[in-house]
Amino acid sequence: MRLVSILGVLLLLSAISLSIGGYLLYANSLVPMYLIETTLVAVVILFVLSYFVVNGNVISINVSTVLGVIAPIMSASTPAHIGVLEQITNGGLISLLGLLQLFGFYVFPIIFVILRLVFRSKVGGWR
Repeated sequence: MRLVSILGVLLLLSAISLSIGGYLLYANSLVPMYLIETTLVAVVILFVLSYFVVNGNVISINVSTVLGVIAPIMSASTPAHIGVLEQITNGGLISLLGLLQLFGFYVFPIIFVILRLVFRSKVGGWR
């Protein structure tokens, strides 16, 4: 599989995780509407970036890399996100939200950044 395809899939997986989490937060009225709207904007941006990354657009790859660094930092500095991660083993909805957050804000973005850095010379050529 081409590197850009893998990077694009990681963006899509983050978007899907955030979509499901946002829907669950909305359906259960757990956060204010502006946070749902912010999540929706982030998901749309991830889908758009994924399209351009798969097509080898280096600017989109670089923007995605920056977002991959920022996402875990933002999540780790948000008390509500820390609270959800602390309750990840409690079971039920909070555990599902914690797993979605873990994958959407940490696992997929960090893997993206690692692959981007390890294969930085191949982003333009490995297709």
